[in-house]
Amino acid sequence: MADAPETGEAGPERERAEYARTLVYAGLLGVPVAFAAVLFQTAIHDVIHLVWEVVPDWLGWNEPAWWYVVLVPGLAGLLVAGAVRLPGHGGHSPLEGIAIGDVRFVDLGSILLAALATLGLGLVLGPEAPLIAIGLALGALAARVVRMEGQTVKLLVLAGAFAAIAALFGGALVAALLLFEMVAMSGMIPARQMGAALLPGFVAAGSGGLVFTGVADWSGLHQQNLSLPGLPAYETVRIADLAWCVVLSAAVAAVVVAARHGGYAVARRAAARPVATLVLAGLLVGVLAVVFRAVTDRPVDLVLFSGQSEMPALVAEGSAGVLLLVVAAKAAAYALSLGAGFRGGPVFPGIAIGAALALAAAALLPGLSVTPAVAMGIAAGTAAILRAPFSAALLSSLLVGSSAVEVAPLSVLAAAVAVLAVVVLPDPKPSAAPAQ
Repeated sequence: MADAPETGEAGPERERAEYARTLVYAGLLGVPVAFAAVLFQTAIHDVIHLVWEVVPDWLGWNEPAWWYVVLVPGLAGLLVAGAVRLPGHGGHSPLEGIAIGDVRFVDLGSILLAALATLGLGLVLGPEAPLIAIGLALGALAARVVRMEGQTVKLLVLAGAFAAIAALFGGALVAALLLFEMVAMSGMIPARQMGAALLPGFVAAGSGGLVFTGVADWSGLHQQNLSLPGLPAYETVRIADLAWCVVLSAAVAAVVVAARHGGYAVARRAAARPVATLVLAGLLVGVLAVVFRAVTDRPVDLVLFSGQSEMPALVAEGSAGVLLLVVAAKAAAYALSLGAGFRGGPVFPGIAIGAALALAAAALLPGLSVTPAVAMGIAAGTAAILRAPFSAALLSSLLVGSSAVEVAPLSVLAAAVAVLAVVVLPDPKPSAAPAQ
């Protein structure tokens, strides 16, 4: 009987010690996850450089030939079809959004191969899903190596996802808020335990950030993030910008929802002939890019790829007509990429579509300023895809740099309107979506 109090105290003390150990492991995990994220993003960049710059230069082209632009995304369809036959099946479909589930280390081969073929050969998806898969797999591997058990395994796995997404979105703050919203919506962790459960991930994201910021005399690794140079300063919220915010945000959400409707329509057809659908969808994405170039005399890059690297070109584009054609062509290519079975994330094309539509609106609508319009478009595009208005507003505000404080109210309003519009508009997801 005398020993009972000691036994009662030992349980909480053991839990606190285990939690402290998890925080230490999370801090250590953030660094290799960030390095792995850099390596994968570098691999994507190298494939894009080889396929879309080196080979055309070697063939003596000033720009890729039309047949080459059509053929390369079609080839991506064959490569993805092969990758999804491997263990892991290339990861989940981007129509499912960003998923936080179990990823075995052995599954990474097919996930990264499918994503590398998709992203490097021009399909319109982003890198966020494979990067999160890297973090989840490395977190699970680390938990096994250090012989963690029970709930602490889940905490370390989530920490890996935090560190990976932080490497993409430029820091721990956006990553923490994004994954906080995602985990909250999933219901995987009770609300009263949320703070303690996600703290290891926050620590991992912070330590992983050192890979990019550097330490002491080491300047860190180069990181390619969303960049919005050339936006004019915005000193105060204007009535016209408030008035147009609701219209613009609803329009961005409608385009994103329409693209997802298209994605599900493609997915229904892909169920019967998955390989043929992948190849045909890739060819059609290339056709869209070629037609866009022929009509506008602008590079195919504005239609192909995730849109992450093309943001400066969108900001610099002076023609509203060209920007509207970017929206139309990229939304169609996005729908094909979403539904055909390609692998990647759904977020960045939505951001690019939102930014392009916002820039066109700023050129056409009286009184709408460029900088808040871009912030609204990005917030609305992100929120419409993820239904995560808090992180959408934060991301869009940070991307406008020195005008972040001034545009923040408009970003919040845009994110809220987009989420409301998605709820009101017909749900693109059928009651039983085709498995891919």
